[in-house]
Amino acid sequence: MDTKTNDAKLYFVTGSFSGAGAVKVMNADGSNERTLATGSDVIEPDGIEVDITGGKIYWTDMGPGGAADKSVAINDGRIMRSDLDGQNVENLVPTGITTTPKQLALDVPGGKVYWSDRGDVGDKNVNPKIMRSNLDGTSVETIVSTDVISPVGIALDKPNGKVYFTDRYANNIKRANLNGSDVEVVVKDTEYPVDLLIDFESRTLYWTAREVGGVYRVNMDKNDIDGASLSPIITGVSAPIGITMDPNKRRLYYTEVLVSEVSGAIWESDMGGSNAKKIATTALPLGLFFTAE
Repeated sequence: MDTKTNDAKLYFVTGSFSGAGAVKVMNADGSNERTLATGSDVIEPDGIEVDITGGKIYWTDMGPGGAADKSVAINDGRIMRSDLDGQNVENLVPTGITTTPKQLALDVPGGKVYWSDRGDVGDKNVNPKIMRSNLDGTSVETIVSTDVISPVGIALDKPNGKVYFTDRYANNIKRANLNGSDVEVVVKDTEYPVDLLIDFESRTLYWTAREVGGVYRVNMDKNDIDGASLSPIITGVSAPIGITMDPNKRRLYYTEVLVSEVSGAIWESDMGGSNAKKIATTALPLGLFFTAE
């Protein structure tokens, strides 16, 4: 079933470099941007996903200094949740448990939230890991703590029981079983991969490449793909971070960060990367998530 334009939404988080991030929403055409949560509930967010049926927004908060590599390895990151209007904010996974949570992924039927914790201190890569908990923040566990250097993006392939994640300093993309076992390389030698998106209709894995300034895609069911042989489907983006899609209208959305100007944009294209257009200008947009409300 097709969706009405004004019913489709883009939820996203914005950074600030000063501990003043925000959770926002706009129409999928870029209009009517509004702030849902900010202040002490959103210090330095990075990833966001939405459970429309459950009426909840989930986001990661990297904590003070989270927008740049931390100088000390303290567990001051958090996993947060609110209603769709930004009210009733909950601190699901409080400080003391996760260091620098980046992107996250929801398994609502399975009752789990997964996230990447880059855990790094400069280039020392202290305690990077893939974590998960129940949707209410209980039963936190680390599922991957080896074979990973600096994880950022994360996506779930529930039908095949797999979790995919980017490893930005290792310059590759990996996958494992949902319990973290059997880690394998999907794409090797791809420069600075950030966020991930799975298009289940075409069985395609998309990712943003911050240093390249573009977006790539490959068949998600292959492994050990030579990333150096790939060409991006989108180029010329300052620093792409978040990526999401409208599965019905087959549209791709991604964020662009202009660090020097403390600004950025949200872009839309077709699934092949052509017909790209800027739909909104907004300050430091990071993770984003499409919903057909």
